[in-house]
Amino acid sequence: MCGIAGFVDFSGRQTDGNRDVLSRMDEALEHRGPDGRGTTLLNSGHVDVGLAHRRLAIIDLSEGGHQPMTSPDRTSWITYNGEIYNYRALRDGLVSSGTPIRTASDSEVLLAMLTTRDLGALPLLRGMFAFAWWDERAARLVLARDRFGIKPLVFAESRPGRWCFASDAATLATAGELSLRPDDGQLDVVLARGAVAAGQSFWAGVQAVAPGEAVVIDRDGLRRHTYWSLEDALLSPRASTSVDRAAATLRDALASSVRAHLVSDVPAGLFLSGGLDSAAILATVRNIGAGPIRTFTVTMGDHALDEADAARKTAKQFGGDHTELRIGDLDLDATLDEFFAAMKEPTADGLNTFVVARAARQSGVRVALSGVGGDELLGGYQSFTRVPQLSTLLRTVSPIGRAGLGGAATMLPGRHGDKIRALAGGSPDVASVWWNYRAVTPRRDGRAVPLPDLPPAARQASPFALIRYLEFREYLERVLLRDADAFTMAFALELRTPLVDHELVEAMAA
Repeated sequence: MCGIAGFVDFSGRQTDGNRDVLSRMDEALEHRGPDGRGTTLLNSGHVDVGLAHRRLAIIDLSEGGHQPMTSPDRTSWITYNGEIYNYRALRDGLVSSGTPIRTASDSEVLLAMLTTRDLGALPLLRGMFAFAWWDERAARLVLARDRFGIKPLVFAESRPGRWCFASDAATLATAGELSLRPDDGQLDVVLARGAVAAGQSFWAGVQAVAPGEAVVIDRDGLRRHTYWSLEDALLSPRASTSVDRAAATLRDALASSVRAHLVSDVPAGLFLSGGLDSAAILATVRNIGAGPIRTFTVTMGDHALDEADAARKTAKQFGGDHTELRIGDLDLDATLDEFFAAMKEPTADGLNTFVVARAARQSGVRVALSGVGGDELLGGYQSFTRVPQLSTLLRTVSPIGRAGLGGAATMLPGRHGDKIRALAGGSPDVASVWWNYRAVTPRRDGRAVPLPDLPPAARQASPFALIRYLEFREYLERVLLRDADAFTMAFALELRTPLVDHELVEAMAA
């Protein structure tokens, strides 16, 4: 796990400060990579290219993984953040086809895959990643991101012909490439949904590479290429199967994913809650013979929502080396100051992740697994049952009746009245009901934040499949994964999500 940044300038203008820009980018990314640093400044055919990299060494701890990395003929360069879990199999394929691999690093494998297969390499990667690839022969910069957007990557045109990119927008501002100001259109979205829209940025003029996307930038401008689609994975028609077969598929796919996510040259830990998702990961770790593993739980003492007792029993049953961190033991004022300092974009969530990440890192763990994604994949949220029920109920009520319900809701205080009014005034279809049901604040200044456009396949999807798709796109990607990266990398801790794995998701959706 690392931090990346850089720029490409096609304008042909002489820029004496490029090296200083790279230096400031490097310094801004220090928290994401304490184990190594590197910058590269290139000039090719009146094109200036700058690449910066901060390294958190997880795979191949030697200098063989140093970045930015170049191909043997020095026509390809990469700065890369993430992990390619199937890099050993890909390396074997490259070597057998005559492509030499000099190091044990997944970075070199990724660069060789891009050099030999171009964008066709992307569907072959299993992992979480965000990278910038400078392809000198084609005079183009390629920015790409993993299928679920686990790793962040933003970019902007700082002036005509000059494009900059980074793991976060603050790095671009620190480097002097642009000034950050909130996008007015995103303010309503943040207040209504708790985070910015999926695949977008809170900052005006800054764009995000979307999950499953590659952005190609050259002299002609910008082109977007989608190599994987969440809609295809979750909304395509599927044949029914038996419960026993589905359970067997889940066990096999989960074992494969956990085994892949444990690929590391440093010990891993696990964020353990009282739920089935992280418990299933811990049980799988033991079943595949990969334990023991350190486990971490945040406890709130006697609070009704505390899961520490269940987590403690799970750790004992499956052999976890368990650590608990009590919220009451924290200096809350200092913790909140650090939490907000680590927040790269507004969010209504993430404090729990921040606290447990700090505890894990202070305990010496550099890699941690998390059960995030389990509720979205397997229908663990109440929305999977309540939204279809509400949709059915609202369809039975006449428009006049719904108008009366909305009027009565104005007498209820706070967000509960707003939510009932939004449900009563909105469409009774499943997607609209889900949108209003899951809102943090459905309305602001009397205006509703509209439901984003849905793909055509959503019209034929079952309620369960549609809600699963919405939970993935609108909550997992836009809130949970975004927060997970920001608040773990604040402590240079790599978080891995075995339940957010495309092979597992595709197997379960099928």
